[in-house]
Amino acid sequence: MTNPVKAFALIALGLAIAAMGIYVAHASDKPGAAVLGFLLMLAAILFGLRAARNRLPAWARRSALAAGALIAAFAAYLIHAATIAAPLFAQSPPSVSEPAPAPQWAAAVDRARPIVRAALVDQNLPGLSIAVGTGMDIVWAEGFGWRDVVTRTPVTPATRFNIGTAARMVAAADVASLGLTNTGTDSAAEWSPDHIGEPEEDFPGFTAVHDLILRPLGISAPRQPLPGDRATFYVPTTFWQGDTTDPRRGRRLMYMRDLACCAGGKAFYSTPSDLVRFALATKVDSFNGDLAGGSVMSLVTRPDRGVVVVVASNIAHANTAALALRVADVFSGLR
Repeated sequence: MTNPVKAFALIALGLAIAAMGIYVAHASDKPGAAVLGFLLMLAAILFGLRAARNRLPAWARRSALAAGALIAAFAAYLIHAATIAAPLFAQSPPSVSEPAPAPQWAAAVDRARPIVRAALVDQNLPGLSIAVGTGMDIVWAEGFGWRDVVTRTPVTPATRFNIGTAARMVAAADVASLGLTNTGTDSAAEWSPDHIGEPEEDFPGFTAVHDLILRPLGISAPRQPLPGDRATFYVPTTFWQGDTTDPRRGRRLMYMRDLACCAGGKAFYSTPSDLVRFALATKVDSFNGDLAGGSVMSLVTRPDRGVVVVVASNIAHANTAALALRVADVFSGLR
């Protein structure tokens, strides 16, 4: 291959790899996407330098490589920052309802469902689960969005959420006698992918090799959602300033120590349906559950109307209380 043709081929290949790096860093929310994008963009720089090596002195090539690496790293940084803050749902989020609402409550469900979807989109929440009960029965239960963002596993009414500080309200109840089959305690480690933020967390270099090389090649098993219908939990964060209280600005995986809000390093979990059953049986007043400094679930009772509403999310600082109140108004005939 002649030198001009070879140079042109190397430049074309470098541009293609650079474009691929930008796309990967921007399009993927998976762990290490920005790192993979940076490596691809750096490879593009190396191809470009190889094409020009006969025309540039050694010091210029070294300077171009150093400057190019910094630019590629900064580009990956900017792209990833925009990606984690991007809306999770461009359109209506998916939902799973089990079972179908009772016919006499269908009109109320039809009014409440758009309210829930709007709250999910407006706050940029990964997932929400809601249950409504009247008398002694659950009349509506539905999951919205993702219980795990990476695998896009949907929230269902059976998805288990860590209820944080609300555990003290439920822990004293006789769970078995109330038929709360999806309520209990687990080791906090079972709720944390790779034990994020703890000493037993995988070494970052090994994690990068695992996520960027072994999984794409099919050598390692693909990422799976947490077993046992557990929701993956997140905390709001920005790529610039760290943790925040606004889910719309981005998210990161919640640290394991944030999940261990109960005695003995245990995580107390439940589903909105179980919490509705608990409230209907015990006539408990309204309460909220906080985790990592922000709300993750709310239970609202309307004793005069015989209505109980529970909303749970898998990200801290979700405005579950306001949403539960709005849905309670709908089912109480106040909206």
